[in-house]
Amino acid sequence: MAETHLKDMIIPEVFDRYVRNNSMKTNNLINSGIVQNDEWLGGQLSQPGTRVTIPYINDLAGSPDNWTDDSDIQVNNLTSGSQVGMKFYQAKAFGQTDLSTLMTGAPVQDQIASRFSFFWNTSDQAMLFSILKGMFQNDDIANSKVLDLTAQSPTDSEFSAKGFIAALSLMGDQPENVLSSIAVNSATYAMMKSQNLIETVQPSNGGQAINVYNGKQVVVDDDIPTEGTTKDSTTSVAYLFGTGAVRYSTQMYGTQVVDEPLKQGGRESVVQKRIGCIHPLGMSINPQWNPTKPNFPTPDDFSQKDAWIVPKDMDVKHVQLVQYKFKLDPYFVLSKKAQGVVDSSKSSTTASTGK
Repeated sequence: MAETHLKDMIIPEVFDRYVRNNSMKTNNLINSGIVQNDEWLGGQLSQPGTRVTIPYINDLAGSPDNWTDDSDIQVNNLTSGSQVGMKFYQAKAFGQTDLSTLMTGAPVQDQIASRFSFFWNTSDQAMLFSILKGMFQNDDIANSKVLDLTAQSPTDSEFSAKGFIAALSLMGDQPENVLSSIAVNSATYAMMKSQNLIETVQPSNGGQAINVYNGKQVVVDDDIPTEGTTKDSTTSVAYLFGTGAVRYSTQMYGTQVVDEPLKQGGRESVVQKRIGCIHPLGMSINPQWNPTKPNFPTPDDFSQKDAWIVPKDMDVKHVQLVQYKFKLDPYFVLSKKAQGVVDSSKSSTTASTGK
């Protein structure tokens, strides 16, 4: 249990009052519309079992029969199948000892109360990225939903409008608006701006301006990684997705405030437990696969190639996700030292005055 001790705190006889060193993470991808809350899925979370079956019925198929008066018209059955999602079970506790509160005056309780929901939102984003990593390794998806210009066209692999359109074409004959958004990191976004193809649209209701690239809303999130040992070899990915391409539901099992007067001179903790399921449409958990700890999958488990399959008879066009991999212009790549500064700040930066 993660409680706060005196050794974790600064006693403010030397320093001014506490400021809140809050995370700079934006979680823009998980909040972009890529996930859609699914009430039916939510209703399954508290049911027995660790997997959720999402049934589907296949379309009418076959050729028409010849209509004559000397043979019967054959009656054809409809077939069905299912996607399978897997629940995850998570818990977290934060707290403080009585002495740490008394001697430091740190607003620990306020910080826990105001930031617990953000903690879970960040956890959901980490889970989403793990799921995307796993599903895009599946052979069927890798062969139909991934454009890797670094492998296909090494000498012309930088992010470009041409590459974007090629990635978009992986949806085949589906309407272009099936994929409504593109998610990139800030380095890629800078490249897009340098190409003068970013259009800023101001909603009529006066809301926040929306950045659009070739008709797709741009989502910028630096949790989208870069890879490479030098600036000249750095690559990244963009995710093209449709609204609600991933179904989502979580259910809080309970929140408890635990007072333990005999532990460590007295401590108080807030404990939350929850059940969830994040499931990309058109995919299924492999029935032959089990997480490292059976029935209790972690983000690392969901990131495994073997965890995912495309269900039988399911057209991959139902998967409203495309991955576009490309080389970054060295001009826009942060140095390793600067990247380290950014990474550390993402986990613990901006300060707002606490009480």
